[in-house]
Amino acid sequence: MPRNAPATPLLHRRRLLQGTAALATLGPAAWTRAQGDAWRIGQTAALTGPLAYPFVEMNKGIAAAFKEVNERGGIDGRPLEFLALDDGGAPEKAAENTAVLLRKEQAFTLFACGGTTSVMGALKVLTEARVPLIAPATGSDALRPFHPLVFHSRASYAHELRQIARQLKSTGFTRIAIPYFDNPFGKATLAAFEAAAQATGNTDWKAFLVAESAEGIAQAVQEIAQFQPTALMSLAIGSQGIPLFKAIRQRVKAQAFSISFLGSRPLLAALGEAATGITVAQVVPNPSNPAIPVVRAYQEAIKKLGGVDIGYSSLEGYVNARILIEGLRRAGRNATREKFIDALQSMRPYDMGGFEVRYGPNDHDGTDFVELTYFNGERFRR
Repeated sequence: MPRNAPATPLLHRRRLLQGTAALATLGPAAWTRAQGDAWRIGQTAALTGPLAYPFVEMNKGIAAAFKEVNERGGIDGRPLEFLALDDGGAPEKAAENTAVLLRKEQAFTLFACGGTTSVMGALKVLTEARVPLIAPATGSDALRPFHPLVFHSRASYAHELRQIARQLKSTGFTRIAIPYFDNPFGKATLAAFEAAAQATGNTDWKAFLVAESAEGIAQAVQEIAQFQPTALMSLAIGSQGIPLFKAIRQRVKAQAFSISFLGSRPLLAALGEAATGITVAQVVPNPSNPAIPVVRAYQEAIKKLGGVDIGYSSLEGYVNARILIEGLRRAGRNATREKFIDALQSMRPYDMGGFEVRYGPNDHDGTDFVELTYFNGERFRR
């Protein structure tokens, strides 16, 4: 794990011998017996590997928020305990981790799981065990059909892409090249952009399926250069995503756009000069603006954590934690999971000070906040 990993230790990888089927016996009585003083909050996420950047950063914001609450005596006297397991983005490992967190670690709820494949793996177990998932750390539209156990805290990728599509139309950069990999993320986000492009009347764009290899990248760069786009947006997330984007940027001088995944500082650093000039969709307010009350609170909490730079991803983690904390506060000291879900659904709205979410019995989308920013090589600007 990186030096600035969350304060709460990462649990060692473990195998659940009986598989996820053993969760069928995990009912309310088992939870009542195991409940201690601490609120045990579980996470399975891609904390290592090519998809780790934003989730490691988010966990710093979560750690800051949990530390803030625990130093004040917890929630109704109960401290928060964060149990994070690394699944490397593999859905099978995410399912296994979820089973461990529920059965062995007695987590009350799962929280901030990501990315898309991790959430898909975890949901198979959570649905069977009837355990909620709060603030999945992905905007994937594949996860947006209403699920009674899932509460989103960020705008979907479809919302981000609609904002980008409108910007492309207003600037005239409609001839856009979109490279993507053959994975669930690439397919879902490409479908979302197609819908956004249709809504704005843009037919002058082209998708490029890229093989995840040096040869595949070279071929894609050549095809995109021949297309002569006026704009570029990569939906290729994976181990070859950074090499692909850097190679395209060296050859194709077009305005670059990105969804919020690229808002992580470590990922921008990995891109180097290729990151300069990118327009990025953000799903939380500017983390450098203390005039926004929730941002000011976040900055103070991060400072107390120590050794962590402010950024969009850690602010998202902090905001997510504030939602979780408010839900637990409203549910009460001895809440069941059912009361916790009811408490979250009573947030109509919950305003943290410059950023709000809104839930109801049939609406768990939370927010559609999206803001486009420009990265000048040093910082993001609106």
